[in-house]
Amino acid sequence: MPGNLNPANPVDVILAGFYTALSEELRIESFINSYPDGSSDRINLAQNPRHFFRITRRMTSAQYSALWTFFSNHLISPFFFYLPRETQPPFTPDPTGAATSGRYTVVWDGNWSDQVQLGRSEVSLGLREVV
Repeated sequence: MPGNLNPANPVDVILAGFYTALSEELRIESFINSYPDGSSDRINLAQNPRHFFRITRRMTSAQYSALWTFFSNHLISPFFFYLPRETQPPFTPDPTGAATSGRYTVVWDGNWSDQVQLGRSEVSLGLREVV
């Protein structure tokens, strides 16, 4: 039924210091129904593209613990993410989440992924925009 979903209500912001490498992907996801004769029906699940982000960072054990705490506290709850090039002025994300330019409401996309090394660990996480 239209109108029966509550919008996401994020209250936290992932800190820009949690990532040093960032990649962005735009997807228009669709439902594909394939038939044995090779034909198919395709229906867009959304009219606008959805943003997917991948953040990566090498970090110390204290930074690792802080990110793990943030990750585990937001397993099912949305949070804000700032795309640095879209903020005003550029590359100045707002840690309070009040500024709207460059801000996306996101959830985790996938699992926690890390490589533990001596002295530093590398963490790579996916984010999916919630529309």
